[in-house]
Amino acid sequence: MIKSEQKVSIGISSSASDVWNIISALIGVENWLAPMITGSRLEGEKRVCTTEGGEFEEDIYEVNHTTKTFRYGIPKQHMMPVENILGTMQVREGTDGGSIVDWQWTFEVARENEEQAKGMLAHAGELGINGIDALIKRQGQMA
Repeated sequence: MIKSEQKVSIGISSSASDVWNIISALIGVENWLAPMITGSRLEGEKRVCTTEGGEFEEDIYEVNHTTKTFRYGIPKQHMMPVENILGTMQVREGTDGGSIVDWQWTFEVARENEEQAKGMLAHAGELGINGIDALIKRQGQMA
């Protein structure tokens, strides 16, 4: 196993405060990271995410409302060939009232699976960030 990392940064039209409200709620991941995540709940300092293949736990390390930073760890999961994921999501002010979401991960992976794992994480990041933007737009239409 080697240590590796991946990062995506995506600018979206939703405001940083609206995006942070979704991320910092901690539950409701299934509303913006579907179809990968089908449910989520809090159990103490852990978030439990449900997928079609079962559940995995995330250790919540930081929810910083000042810097709009969420840090979490996933020691084991069944969706990707990686272990010991440390993820960080940070929301920054963008242009024209929008925001930029930086999502980065460090993880352990077998060298032969590194490129596949990086691609899977990048896809998950793009799906999630764009899913947050779409969720905020849907909520605005319902208001």
